[in-house]
Amino acid sequence: MPISLAALLPTLPALKHIKRYWVAYSGGLDSHVLLHSLAAQRPLPGGAELRAVHVNHRLSGHAADWAQHCEAQCIALGVPLQQLIVDARAEPGESPEAAARHARYRAIAELVQAGDCLLTAHHQDDQAETLLLQLLRGAGPRGLAAMPMLAPFADGWHARPLLGTRRDELLAYAEKQGLHWVDDESNVDTGFDRNFLRHDIFPKLKQRFPAAASTLARSAGLCAEASELLDLRAQADLDGLESEEGTLSADGLRGLGEVRARNALYHWIRQHGKATPSAAQMARIWQDVLGSGADSQPLVIWAGVALRRYRDALFLGEAERMPEQPSTVQWPVGEGGCHDLRFAGLGVLSLGEGVAGTAALSLLRGPLTGHTLEVRFRQGGERLQPAGRRGRHALKKLWQEAGVPPWRRDQQPLIFLRGELIAVAGLCVAEGYAAEVGDESLWLTWKPEQPSG
Repeated sequence: MPISLAALLPTLPALKHIKRYWVAYSGGLDSHVLLHSLAAQRPLPGGAELRAVHVNHRLSGHAADWAQHCEAQCIALGVPLQQLIVDARAEPGESPEAAARHARYRAIAELVQAGDCLLTAHHQDDQAETLLLQLLRGAGPRGLAAMPMLAPFADGWHARPLLGTRRDELLAYAEKQGLHWVDDESNVDTGFDRNFLRHDIFPKLKQRFPAAASTLARSAGLCAEASELLDLRAQADLDGLESEEGTLSADGLRGLGEVRARNALYHWIRQHGKATPSAAQMARIWQDVLGSGADSQPLVIWAGVALRRYRDALFLGEAERMPEQPSTVQWPVGEGGCHDLRFAGLGVLSLGEGVAGTAALSLLRGPLTGHTLEVRFRQGGERLQPAGRRGRHALKKLWQEAGVPPWRRDQQPLIFLRGELIAVAGLCVAEGYAAEVGDESLWLTWKPEQPSG
């Protein structure tokens, strides 16, 4: 009998607060057993609602039949079903398995809200296979920890209640209950690494080591404990190294030594929700980003993530180029200011009453009201006289003085009045347009999207 949610509550207290469970339902043996078992246990702990979600990857000619099967089974069980269709085509260099997994979880994440928990039917044999795959890929303790029983997901949680259950136990349950499930033909294609282990390697391991699945799963649990200790060490090392802007001190990392620095960097990158670098990429970060001269601006890119260094600060962001922006945006100024301007992928520019957010800069109401401002981005050669300073200065010099990294300079809006540069969002305002805080001031505020790289 598959484990019940009630039995998990003492070990996974977070489940006590769940109001809705989503079962990832493919229609295959494992997920069908999980859904059938939970449906039979209703009412669920805390009166939580039970729902199913089926993701159609459109990779098989049988996909429509599987969707119909899932709908029929959910109707029979009295479980509401949400069906999603995704584009699971692999990008160049991406495995089909990974592409399908990423597409599936991205789609399901849109459903999972606060108080929700996604349930997947990963079992003990899956855990053992994952450990072997990670071992063959040269993973460290974090990778060898394989799949956690419970982890944050979207705005809720993701639980795997069957991790302690063997696949043969699920099959026995299904046969006893007279269940019908679908078989995905791709599951027997040994061209996929996991299927190769499952069909060609694991049966031989079980012949020689009958408890292979449970012992490998136990090893994954021990690696998870080691990973937790590494995270605690990393967090302690990061204390005092991260700025309020979210950058990391390169000098501080060097002072930790290579092993601890790599561990801290891995934890920091994961904390920011980014894909983590491979061992080879981490070696490049240590050598090229942390090891290069003070005047260099090194960059390492992996899986859409960019890690840059400017002076002593490490910046983590997206590898994509800045989204295309209009060359000029007209911005009329009324008595109360202007409507907010949103620049896709960059941030929001505001001009109005009071102080909102950070890097707020005041502009006199008098010279602006009734005029139309122009918002542009850097073309090169711009100059202005900052309030409180003598003479006009090149914008490039002002950015250097403020420590603004070169790749962010093209992302800061420039505000013009009658062709004259009067302000740089988030940096400075020109002489003649500055004011103290007061009723006669409008406040220019630039809120960049985070992270902005």
